[in-house]
Amino acid sequence: MKLANVLMVDDELNILNSYRRTLRNEFTFDLALSAQEALEHLSSNKKYAVIVTDMQMPEMNGLELLQKTMEVAPDTIRIMLTGNSDQETAVNAVNQGDVFRFITKPCDKETLIATIQAGVTQHNLLVAERVLLNRTLKGVINVLSEVLALVNPDAMENGTKMMEHMKSLAKILKVPNSWIFEPMVQLSQLGCVIFPQETIKNMDSGVAISEEEKQLFAQHPCLASDLLRRIPRMEKVAENILYQEKCFNGEGIPMDDIKGTQIPLGARMLKVVIDFIRFEKQEQSTEKAYSLLEQQRQYYDPKILAAFKESLNIAVEVPTVIIELSKLKENMIINTNLLTTRNQLVARKGQKVTETLLHIIKHCLENKAIKGNVEVQIIENEE
Repeated sequence: MKLANVLMVDDELNILNSYRRTLRNEFTFDLALSAQEALEHLSSNKKYAVIVTDMQMPEMNGLELLQKTMEVAPDTIRIMLTGNSDQETAVNAVNQGDVFRFITKPCDKETLIATIQAGVTQHNLLVAERVLLNRTLKGVINVLSEVLALVNPDAMENGTKMMEHMKSLAKILKVPNSWIFEPMVQLSQLGCVIFPQETIKNMDSGVAISEEEKQLFAQHPCLASDLLRRIPRMEKVAENILYQEKCFNGEGIPMDDIKGTQIPLGARMLKVVIDFIRFEKQEQSTEKAYSLLEQQRQYYDPKILAAFKESLNIAVEVPTVIIELSKLKENMIINTNLLTTRNQLVARKGQKVTETLLHIIKHCLENKAIKGNVEVQIIENEE
C-alpha cells in the first residue's frame, strides 16, 4: 500500500529530527526548516496529503503559511501544531487557515500519528468526492449534448466549427484555461431543442422566418441558461450562455442594462463566432462573412473582433478521409449528412461520433437501413 505524502514544518532542527524518527515507518514525508522552504515543496510537482506546521516561526508564522497553502495546494489538509494553547490562536488557525486539526506540543507519538492519519483520510475523501463530481458533471454535459444532437441535429451542425473557432480565438486572446470553456460551447445551443428542424434550416440559409419564430428563437439562450442553472457548478456556464446573443452596445437578449465588458467574456466570444458561422453559411465565403461582422461592428467587443480576424488566418483545416460505416469510431466528425436508404437523417454534417450514435448506426447497418462509406475528420483526443 502506498504511503501518504506528508510535509512537516518547524524552525527547530531537533524537532524535525524527532519527526524523522517518529514517522519513518508510517508515512512518506519531507521536512522544512522554514515556511519559505515549505512553500517551495508545495509548489513542486509533488502532492502532499497533509501539512503539519508549527505556529511560532520567524519571517512567516504557521498561520500565514497555512493561508498560502490554501492558495498553492488547496487539496492539502492543514494541521497546526503549537505550544501556544490560548483560544485566540486556535480560532484564528481554524477560521483564517482553514485548519483541519489544532494540537498542542509537546505531542506524544500516538496522538501525532493518529492526527496525521485522520488528515490523510480526510484528504482521500475530498479527492474522491471531487473526482466523482467531475465525472458526474462531465457525464451530464455529454448526455445533454448528445440529446440535442439526436433530437435536433440541425442545431448541432455547427458544433465542431464553433469549437474550432472558439479555441483559436481563445489562443489569440490568451484566455486562461478553464473547465467551463468546452461545456459552454457544447451546450450553447441547448435551448434550440424546442425548435422544429425547418426553423433552424431556414435561419441558417437566410430564409425569412415568421415573427413568432423570431421571438421564440430569441429566447433560446434564456431557456438553456434556466436548464443549466439547476445543475450544481454550472452557474458560470449558464451565465455565459444566457448572454451569447447580447450585443456589445447593450442591444439584444436578455433585455437588461448589461453591456460592453459587463457581458461575460465567453458570451462576447460566442457572439462573434456564432454570427460569423451564420453569415458564412449564407454567403459561402469567409471573406464576405467577416465583412458582414465588420458592417455591424457595434454589436461586438472590438478586441475580440480583431482577434477573431487574426484567428481566421491561423485556422487549421483538418484533413478528411473516407471510411466504411462499420469502422466509425468515437470522436470522429461526420463530414457529410448521413442518410438512410429512405432519406431519413441519421447524423448531420459536423456532428461528433459518440457511443450513442455508434449504437444507432450499428442498428441501421444490421437492418440494412444504411450502407456504404462516409467522409469523416479524425480529431486527436485532447486531454
